[in-house]
Amino acid sequence: MKNKKKIAFIAGFYLVSFIVALLLTSHVLNYERIHPSRNQGDTSLIKLYVKNSGMRINEMDAYVQEMNASYLRLSVTPVSANKTITLQMSEPVTNARKISYALMDENNSQEIETGECPEIQRVEGQRQTEIAFTADLQEGREYCLNLTVEDDGRNTYYYYTRVVYGNNLQAFDKLQFVSDFHAAIFEKTSSSRIGEYLQYSSDAVSDDFRKVSISSDSETVTWGDLNPSVVGDVDMTIVNLDSQTGEIQLTYEIEARDDSGNDYNYMVKEFYEVSCTGSTASLIGYSRTMEEKLDEQSFAFNNNRMRLGIIDESKMDIQVYGKEEPEEEETQAGETGQETQAADTTEYNTYISFVADGGLWVYNTRDNILTQAFDFERRSQAGSRDSSYMNHGVKVLRTEENGDLYFAVYGYMYNGDNEGRFGIAVNRYNRVDGTYSEVLFIPYDKSFSMLSRGIQKMAFIDGNDMFYLCLEDTIYRFDIIMKKVDVVLEQAESEDCAISGDGRSIVISHRNGAGAVTEIEWRDLETGETQNILLKGQRMALIGMVGENLVYGEANSADEERLDVLYIVDSGLNVLKEYKVDGGYISGAQIEGNLLEIYRRDNSGTDLPVDYIVYNENNSQNISAYSVRDDVRKRETWLVTNEYGNTMPVVLFARGIESYRNTGMEFQTQGEEYTGYFVYTNDYMMKYPTFKEAYQEALSNDGKVLDNQGRLISRPSVRYEEKELGGQAITLAGEDQMAQQQAVLEWLFKYEKTGGEPTLASDDMFENLRANFPDFHMVDMTGIGLDDALTMISEGVPLIVKNSEGTWCVAEGYASGYISIADPKDGTVVSYEQASAVDGIASSGNVIYSYYK
Repeated sequence: MKNKKKIAFIAGFYLVSFIVALLLTSHVLNYERIHPSRNQGDTSLIKLYVKNSGMRINEMDAYVQEMNASYLRLSVTPVSANKTITLQMSEPVTNARKISYALMDENNSQEIETGECPEIQRVEGQRQTEIAFTADLQEGREYCLNLTVEDDGRNTYYYYTRVVYGNNLQAFDKLQFVSDFHAAIFEKTSSSRIGEYLQYSSDAVSDDFRKVSISSDSETVTWGDLNPSVVGDVDMTIVNLDSQTGEIQLTYEIEARDDSGNDYNYMVKEFYEVSCTGSTASLIGYSRTMEEKLDEQSFAFNNNRMRLGIIDESKMDIQVYGKEEPEEEETQAGETGQETQAADTTEYNTYISFVADGGLWVYNTRDNILTQAFDFERRSQAGSRDSSYMNHGVKVLRTEENGDLYFAVYGYMYNGDNEGRFGIAVNRYNRVDGTYSEVLFIPYDKSFSMLSRGIQKMAFIDGNDMFYLCLEDTIYRFDIIMKKVDVVLEQAESEDCAISGDGRSIVISHRNGAGAVTEIEWRDLETGETQNILLKGQRMALIGMVGENLVYGEANSADEERLDVLYIVDSGLNVLKEYKVDGGYISGAQIEGNLLEIYRRDNSGTDLPVDYIVYNENNSQNISAYSVRDDVRKRETWLVTNEYGNTMPVVLFARGIESYRNTGMEFQTQGEEYTGYFVYTNDYMMKYPTFKEAYQEALSNDGKVLDNQGRLISRPSVRYEEKELGGQAITLAGEDQMAQQQAVLEWLFKYEKTGGEPTLASDDMFENLRANFPDFHMVDMTGIGLDDALTMISEGVPLIVKNSEGTWCVAEGYASGYISIADPKDGTVVSYEQASAVDGIASSGNVIYSYYK
C-alpha cells in the first residue's frame, strides 16, 4: 500500500511538473499572440506650441527622458521687449496640470532663471499659459529654454526650445512673408509673382518634386499639374533667427488626385531663408522636399520594375538576401547513361528589403508578396500625420536566409510602447508570423542628426547577436541578449582610422614612437578576422576606404608630402589597382564618398591636374532604385527587380507585438574614464586626446571644444567681443627666467583673486602653472598661432606666452587691431599691432599656455 502511494506521489509530481513546464513554454512561445504591442497608432502625448503675434509656431514634442539641451536646436523662439512667451498646448489624451521652466545659457550649463508658469487658462477655446522672464537678457544672445510638464496623471514630460531676445528681430515680418509665400505656391495665378523671388538656373533640377530649390522654375515651385491641397495644419518652426535673417521650416501634408480618381498623400518640408531690410522682406534661400505616404495603391509592376512612388532614394537602404537556387548541372550516371538528380527540399527564395516613408518593406520575390515589416502608423490610419513622425529613421542590421531580419528604428519614438523616448529600438521581423518585436532599446540624449550620422557610418548585428554601432567617434559593441556594452575603438574617424562603406570593417594605422606609420591593420568586425600590411619602404600612409576597399600609399623617402604609389586592395589584400605618376609623384589623396581624388606633382614640384578614380559598387543581382518620368508627378522611384510577369504585389502589414522581457538598458556615450576632449561640429562629435588637437579641429571646422564631461570650454572660430582682461601692472622681473615666471604667476593670482603667494617648484613654466592652480585645467596650446588663440581671451582667459626675446609674458587683451602684452622683463603693459605681436610670439615657437575652469 505504501509503495502504491509512493508511486502515485511520484507520478503526480512529474505530471504537475510537466503541466507547469508546458504552460510556461506555451506562454513564452505564444506571448506575442496574446500580448499585442501598443505600436502603430496615433501619437498620444501633450504637445506645446508658441503663440507669437497671432501665429502658432515651434511645435515642441514631449520627451519622457531628459535630453542634453546643449546639443538640441529644435527651434528658436523670439522674445520681444516685454520678455514674455505665450504657450499653447495640444492634449489628445491627458491634460497638462503644471508647467515649469528653466532658462539656461547657450551651453545649458549655467542657470539664468527658473520658475513655474501661471495656472493654465482657456483663451478663445485654446488652453494656454505664459512665461514672463525677469532676468536681464542680452540682445541677440541665444538661451536654452527647458520646459517640464506634469499631466493630470502625475506623469512628467520634457520639452526643449531655444530663445533669442531682441527688439529688432522682425520675427513677425519674416513669419508673415513665409506664410504668404507658402499660400501663393498653391495658387496657379501666382506663378509669375513667385518667379520674381526665385533665382532660376537652367542647370537646376526642375522636373522633380522631391528636390525643389530657389533655382527651380516657378512652374515646379507651384506644383505643376499636380494640383494638391493641404490636409490638416501647417507646422511652422523657426530654426534660426537674428536681426538680419530668419530660417523657417514648414511641415505639412498634401493630397492630390490622379486622372483615375485615386487620392495620393504626401508629407512635405519647406525651408525658407528670409532677410528683412526695414519693412521689406526678401527670399535668399528656399528648398522643398516631399515623400509619398505609401499604401496598397502605391505599388504596381511594369515589366521587372515595381513602382514605389515619390520617395527619398538616399534613405532606401536596399538589401537583397535569402537563398538563391543554384544553377542545374547535368551529370552522367555510370554506364546506363541515365541522369540522376538528388532530392532537394531546400526552400529557395530572394527577398528585397527597402526603407521608404519612415517604414520598412520586404518583398518576397517568389510569392509576389510585399510586407510592411514596420511602420508607426496603422494600415487604416485616420486623419493627417503629425510632423513628429518625420523625426526617425530605419536601418537594416542583419538579414536571414528565411526572410527574417533585424532592424533599428532610431530617433524620436512617434508612438507605441516607447512613445516619447529617444534612441535606438532594435527589432526582429518574423516573416512567417508577419510580426516584429523589440529586442533592445538604447537611449540617447543628443540630436537626431548626430545619431543618424553614426548609424549610417556603422550599424550591424553579427552572427553572435552583437550589435556594432559608431556613435560620437567611438565604436561600441552591444550584446542584445545580455544588454551589455563595451568600447571597441575610440577616435574611429581620426586620420589613423577609417570605416568601410558597408560599415562592417575598420582599418587602423599603427605608429612607432616617432609618429611614423609602421603597419596598417584591417579588422573585420563581423568575422573577427584581422590582417596587417607592413611597412616596406621609407613611409606608408592610410588614405581611407572607398566602398569596401582600402586605399593606402607608400614612399621611398621620408618626405611627408610625397607618395610614390597608391594601392587599392580588397578584403583579401589583393591589389585591385596600383597607381603611379609618370615623371612625378603623388602629393596627396582624399576620398569623398565613392570618389578618390589624387593630387599630383612633377619631379620639379609643379602641380599637375588632379586625377580621379570612381568606385563602382558591384551589384551582381541587378536590383536597384530607378527614377522614372511621370507627366503629373514629374519623377517617381521604381524598384528594378529580376521578376517579370507581375502586375500588382499582394500587400501585407506586419503586426507589432510586445516583447516577453524588459528590453531597456542604461547607456551613456561619455564615460567618466575618458580623459580627452570632444569637438562638436556640424552635428557630430569627435574625440581628441589633447586640448591642442581638439582646438585646432574646432578652429578649422567651425566647431566647439568640450571637456570629457561634455561641458563647453572653448569656441575657437568665434570671437564674441574684443576684450581687455587686466589693465593691471605686472611685477618688474628683469631678464631672470625664474623671476619672470614668478611675476606671471603673481599676475594670474591677482586676476583670478587667488589667495596666498605663488611658489616655484620647478623651472618648467607649465608645471608651475599646474602646481599653483590645482583646481584649474591647464592646457598646452604650443604651435597654435597667437591670432588663432585669441578666442581664449574673448572668453575671459589670459594666455601665457613667450615673446620674441624669450620672455614669459601675459597676453591679456585685444582691441581695435592691437594686442595687449604684460611683459615682466621691463614691468610694462604695452599694446602692439596685432600682426607684430603675432609674429613676435611665432618667432619663439608659438609657446602658448592657457586654462579653463
